[in-house]
Amino acid sequence: MVELLRAQPRRIKRLMVLANRPRGEVEALAEQLQIAVRRVEPEELALVIAPDLARGVVAVAAPPREHDIEDLLALRPADPGRRRLLVALDGVQDPHNLGALMRSAEFFGALGMFWARDRSAGLSPTVVRSSAGASERLPLGQVTNLARALAACKAAEYWILGTVAEEGASSLRELVAKGLPDALVVVLGSEEKGLRRLTRESCDFLATIPGAGGVASLNVSAAAAVTLSCVA
Repeated sequence: MVELLRAQPRRIKRLMVLANRPRGEVEALAEQLQIAVRRVEPEELALVIAPDLARGVVAVAAPPREHDIEDLLALRPADPGRRRLLVALDGVQDPHNLGALMRSAEFFGALGMFWARDRSAGLSPTVVRSSAGASERLPLGQVTNLARALAACKAAEYWILGTVAEEGASSLRELVAKGLPDALVVVLGSEEKGLRRLTRESCDFLATIPGAGGVASLNVSAAAAVTLSCVA
């Protein structure tokens, strides 16, 4: 909520706070931005959103701007010395994972994130909450066809790095040591099946994160954090 007020206050239509909730940062920011805050009882708040998602405060807001692939490809880092980095998702269905992926992408300086509409989680209150504010700062887009979007990235001189779990792929550490291009799309697959065949065929590199324990692979959001920390 605080990040929405800081980054996108114009999207807010209504701001409701539980009547017995102590005044805090949300109210202070709203007052600075001249956004009215209405105190309500739990029953009224529950009509808008599930109480476990609300945490005592709810903003009824317009959805974030949806960026098309051309919008994302036109973005440039504020620091010209940084790599141009985009994140693409291939079938991530868990909204908690989607939110965590947004958080990692924004934290490590990705310019934006895009994913296919089909068979994927969409923006929801759970995603927004799990992103810890990143959904308000990271440019996001949903595409009709992921393979075509990746082809557009290649046409814009981006290289595609796909993350996989199986043995035989190059080690992420080795790829980074050899040097990666200055414009890169990191593609992460679904929780159960990883990257689909067409997505794999779109990749210039396939990388795996080698482990030393008995667990075969990382959760997609953990894999994203490791990968982005290496390539950002």
